[in-house]
Amino acid sequence: MHGVILAAGRGRRMRPYTDDVPKAFLEFDGRTLYDRQRDLLEPYADGTSVVLGYRHETVLERYDPVDPIVLEGWDRYENAASLLLALERIDDDLLVINGDVLVDEREVGRLAGAFDALDGRLNLVGCIPGLQSAETAIRWDETGRVSAYGLIEGHQHAGFGVVSRDHRTAAIQILRERLDDWYPCVYPRTPTRPLLLPAERHVELNRPTDLDQLRAWLASDRIRCA
Repeated sequence: MHGVILAAGRGRRMRPYTDDVPKAFLEFDGRTLYDRQRDLLEPYADGTSVVLGYRHETVLERYDPVDPIVLEGWDRYENAASLLLALERIDDDLLVINGDVLVDEREVGRLAGAFDALDGRLNLVGCIPGLQSAETAIRWDETGRVSAYGLIEGHQHAGFGVVSRDHRTAAIQILRERLDDWYPCVYPRTPTRPLLLPAERHVELNRPTDLDQLRAWLASDRIRCA
């Protein structure tokens, strides 16, 4: 499959750190989140693209990312437009990760293995165990299929998953009609199963207060991360 890093957003809550670059290109110990994400996806992807928008000129000049896809008019849309652009350009299963998320490399392997075991028939979406209503969430029905996503009570969306090539055409149509929505809106509308990720093997950079957590997470000898 093909890896896709979604990094077009501005990251307003991370100001002033994102005044010049999107969150995916903030540096820790001399490496960007993007660089770490590429290394995480590399064993499972034939290639990895990154969708850029905010400050894309700076990113292209300063970091020269591999296979960039630029979303023009990024500030007029939600991130549904980012995934749509990737789906339109890449005819493959897409291993998708948000530009502000890191996961333990063992969880990347588990996701890829679970997808292979399903023969690509279903999408997979990562989520954190435990019902909550503070962050965007996933719910599923008694058959184990994802049935709802959004600002609802459910399991926190982990910003990580696979969109199957089998459902590419349907996903493209859904996203074209929902450019003002978040891209996980495709999951309840195409056949998708959840994959629970242990909270201690996942970190998301939303606010400046998350920086210390991320640094501690990367320094932990209990975590495996490229």
